[in-house]
Amino acid sequence: MSSISLAQFNTVLKRSSNQNSSPLSGRDRLYFSMGGGLGGGTNVQGFRYNYYALLPTIGYRVSPEVLLGVNLQYSKYSFPDLGASYDQLGGALFARYYLQQLFFQLEYDKISSTTFDNASRRYFDRLLVGVGYVVPLGKRGGINAMVLYDLLYQQNGVFQSPIVYRAFFSF
Repeated sequence: MSSISLAQFNTVLKRSSNQNSSPLSGRDRLYFSMGGGLGGGTNVQGFRYNYYALLPTIGYRVSPEVLLGVNLQYSKYSFPDLGASYDQLGGALFARYYLQQLFFQLEYDKISSTTFDNASRRYFDRLLVGVGYVVPLGKRGGINAMVLYDLLYQQNGVFQSPIVYRAFFSF
């Protein structure tokens, strides 16, 4: 079971039909977000785990439909059954394309993770593709849900599943 929350500027711009060709202002082009996550469960070996994560993001709106962004990632995993914990640090580049309230995302992550005994650090690549939906709230806000699939998933890696679920509020 896991949970993630993000806050960012709403990417579904509401415009009247006579404003469709107007350029975006500088304020409308930049967006920032701060997300986080909490979760826990049992891994494939049967050991309980829990984690928390922080995910600050900055992005640039190329057009009302296209967003490009970068995020930093920090996660701390604990395994109480093993008395072990490790951390993950990384970053991601992503592109998001909107078709009204439906959006598609492509994301490349580079994650550095320590081993259970913290003796070494390895790098892992993730290539996530997915789809999401935003329900607008007011002029600039929204509730967003997204599911992504890791095309580079390795069963013996540090990630528990190739599927990533995200839900977040935007404003």
